[in-house]
Amino acid sequence: RGAARPCLLLAALIAAAAALTRGLGFVQGRGPAATLAPPRRSTATALRALTEIGSVKLNLVAGKATPAPPVGPALGQFGANIAFFVKEYNALTAARAGEVIPVIVHVFSDRSFTLELKTPPTAELLHKAVGASKGSGKAGKEIIGTVDIDKLREIAEIKLPDLNVKDIDRAMKMVHGTAVASGVEVEGYDAWLKTALPRPASILERYGPGIERLPAPWGPAPPLDGEAAPEEATEGAPPAEAPVEA
Repeated sequence: RGAARPCLLLAALIAAAAALTRGLGFVQGRGPAATLAPPRRSTATALRALTEIGSVKLNLVAGKATPAPPVGPALGQFGANIAFFVKEYNALTAARAGEVIPVIVHVFSDRSFTLELKTPPTAELLHKAVGASKGSGKAGKEIIGTVDIDKLREIAEIKLPDLNVKDIDRAMKMVHGTAVASGVEVEGYDAWLKTALPRPASILERYGPGIERLPAPWGPAPPLDGEAAPEEATEGAPPAEAPVEA
């Protein structure tokens, strides 16, 4: 009996320790898990991870990107994962295989990156429209093909998201400039241009050479669009006169 008592006591202690461990969620080397605060990421580290360290634009054939130049050297300078970029780009552009789809790669300080796909180059769209592989190289002298004004509008609609204009008429004018440089002639462009983009009236044509007809707050005439002129601009100004036809 005397020898059994220490064994029973030891067994009871082991059972009590096991119950306590299960109840508190014990983590080896750290004590009870219930008393541990979750690890916090410093604000400075989080901000650094979101800092863009560089970007590069690549003109690649959709679905056929490889680690070879220009991809490898362009991304290698930033330490980005080239193999992962190739996989992502080919997956995103697989449905448009064969087209040239430019991409802007934004690389961040933690070596992660995002992809920003762009519309195909204007010259590529024009070359495809006339069935040519490249431009003439002699702008204004050698013509490689002809498109009509409707095709020019179609290409302009494709390129509009990447242009710095918002209306289709000015986009068509920009695409026509590329067509001239590539040796592509646009039928009916001159006739369309006469009605599509009227020349805006100059300041002199609208208001004359003096300040008498300038709208408030620059002159004594009524403000533009029927808006009320600021009090500081109209204070002390002579009464506005009715505009006189030039």
